[in-house]
Amino acid sequence: MTPVPRVGLAVSTTGRPTLVDLIESAARSTVPPNVVAVADHTPLGDLRVRPTTLAVVVVASTGGASRGRNDALNALRGRCEVVGFPNDDCTYPPDTLERVAEAFAVPTPPVAVACTLLEPTGPRFRLPPRGAQLDRRTVWRAIEPATFFRVDAFREAGGFRDDLGAGADTPWQSGDGTDLLLNMMGAGGLVVSRPDLVVLGCGERKGLSADAFVAKHRAYARGTGFVYRIHDYPLHDRVRVAVAPLLKAPGLDACLRLSLRLALARSLGRVEGLTGRRLPGSKDPHWL
Repeated sequence: MTPVPRVGLAVSTTGRPTLVDLIESAARSTVPPNVVAVADHTPLGDLRVRPTTLAVVVVASTGGASRGRNDALNALRGRCEVVGFPNDDCTYPPDTLERVAEAFAVPTPPVAVACTLLEPTGPRFRLPPRGAQLDRRTVWRAIEPATFFRVDAFREAGGFRDDLGAGADTPWQSGDGTDLLLNMMGAGGLVVSRPDLVVLGCGERKGLSADAFVAKHRAYARGTGFVYRIHDYPLHDRVRVAVAPLLKAPGLDACLRLSLRLALARSLGRVEGLTGRRLPGSKDPHWL
């Protein structure tokens, strides 16, 4: 029988108070994580974690979320075989971590398991059916805070690219998780869909103004286009991903005007990523 692996969590945080809720939800799990590592991005490095029954390690980190996640994983120091990378505003239902561990306890374990990120408005992305293997098209439905990785496979693939993802010092503010999964799959690893396993998220907008929300989508879209570029997707896939937001425009938000702005921001952002350069005026969200 394949042994059930130990699960650890690696969190990159800017000091949001919701980190408390994340750690408390993990502590209430039917099988709690063996260790939680927190990469601290607070300006003074003065993050304090409430006392908990969990083993928590805090390390200083600079740069974006990808570097923070890598730093947090390095702090786990061999104390787990599977790792999850929740956002600092996520929480876990009680049985999620136990069932995730069981999903890796199979004769041919996957390199990663993609779960559902469930937000107040519903799942962020709809995964393929339970047990399906993700491919180069469906891998885009996996998202970092709801994906769990085998630590050895994560290290072999080189971890998250520091120049991709939220807070990176490049225009490519997403795509770090997809890039990593594509690398793993390219090396022969299996990424399994488990939509029945849930991580709870707060949603993308989180009180942002319309302009800030549009700018955020533009930055994320650049990352999507850039990953399509560096992983040599064929021309028809690149065209499809660039025009897809425009085709879905009416359903992006209850406000039609904001829906149209979001669609245009996503489409233009993906074009910027696909070409590897920003378009004129792209730093100003007001022109969209």
